[in-house]
Amino acid sequence: MKPQRLLMVTSLYPYGTGEAFVAAELEHLSQCFGNIELVPIFYEPGGAARPVRQRVDLAYADARWGALRLPRVAGALLAALLRYRWVADLGSVLAGPRKLDSLKELVRALYRARMFERFLADRERAGEGVDLIYYYWLLPEIQGALAFRKAGGSPVRIVCRAHGGDLYEYLKPGGYAGLRRSIVAGIDAIYTISEDGLRYLNRRFPVLAPKFHTARLGVADPGFLNVQPPGGPLSLVSCSFAVPGKRLHLIVDAIAHLLAADPTLEVRWTHVGDGPLLDAVRARAADAFAAFGARGQAVFKGYLTQPALMAVYRDEGFDAIVNVSDTEGIPVSLMEAGAAGIPMIATDVGGTAEIVNAANGVLIHADADVATIAAAMLRFRDRSAARAWRKSARLHWETHFDAAANYGGFARTLASGQGESDRTTPDLLSIP
Repeated sequence: MKPQRLLMVTSLYPYGTGEAFVAAELEHLSQCFGNIELVPIFYEPGGAARPVRQRVDLAYADARWGALRLPRVAGALLAALLRYRWVADLGSVLAGPRKLDSLKELVRALYRARMFERFLADRERAGEGVDLIYYYWLLPEIQGALAFRKAGGSPVRIVCRAHGGDLYEYLKPGGYAGLRRSIVAGIDAIYTISEDGLRYLNRRFPVLAPKFHTARLGVADPGFLNVQPPGGPLSLVSCSFAVPGKRLHLIVDAIAHLLAADPTLEVRWTHVGDGPLLDAVRARAADAFAAFGARGQAVFKGYLTQPALMAVYRDEGFDAIVNVSDTEGIPVSLMEAGAAGIPMIATDVGGTAEIVNAANGVLIHADADVATIAAAMLRFRDRSAARAWRKSARLHWETHFDAAANYGGFARTLASGQGESDRTTPDLLSIP
């Protein structure tokens, strides 16, 4: 018997193409909870949802983004100003840089929290109570759930995951994350996806350390190992959105650097992923490789589903995957590569060092220049030496990032409530 009821709050899932890892986690959660509902905070009306067995509640997203959005937001903001503690946050905003950006962040957090509190109250009136609210991200809406629980004396438990952009406050334009102190003080537990994230929270809020835990993401066993290229061009792959933070131009420039330095070298680079900068990256690669003829090849696969990506890893041999992001939570693209036995080259940002090490690849400085990135790539030209890296990449995945082990354990932790706080909330003014 599985009587517990779980409300899982996502960014878009099951809509859009992101949060691809939620599906695997849901398989394990469904073994520990009797009823699971999904609440995306945004979706494109008319857009197709991925097939799921769980009920999807769109009421919050419809209220926030529907035709009456402006009056609803205004009303929620006014109510939040009257009901929530926000003066200390305003003081932080006024004392920090980029005050306007941070003020907008505070305003958004306030109205989103109040709208989510109303959403939960409406569900309760309709007889749709839950035992656990699980946020897949560290979102402002958590404050709404805390206010709902406090107002009605509800026994509902409230927890969240924390990844990268949602976790690290210094990544926000003004270095301020809306209502963060009160959210962290009131929530029952936060599960970071990396040890780096856990260390960050412990440094930031040491008095609350007992409620912080690491619960790693994971990927499934693909059932094969990538075949090392037996010869031919040095074969590199990258997998990411084409956005500024991924710095794909550095991959282009590093390959061009290699080709210019060694007239006997051939390099084939395959990129998986789309995004707003994809055309610019494609054009940069065409210009940079033009002088080298067939020695420099760039292949752009565009967006691929996870099964399609695995088919690429099954059918095409790669010497290494390259990730030169300037920030990360912990890159699932590297977990997927490791599961297939592909060695890794990556910048030491966020939790990346928990995946990439000297045994399975090359970890380079976060601000590595083109020559350093190129030198890391060149190490994989020695395919005999790289065989040990390939074995270690797979072994590290088995030990740390196997989805069956990680998601199964996390689901059992959520169901049991193990690791959650006793809800003794310290004075917010005591939290730095």
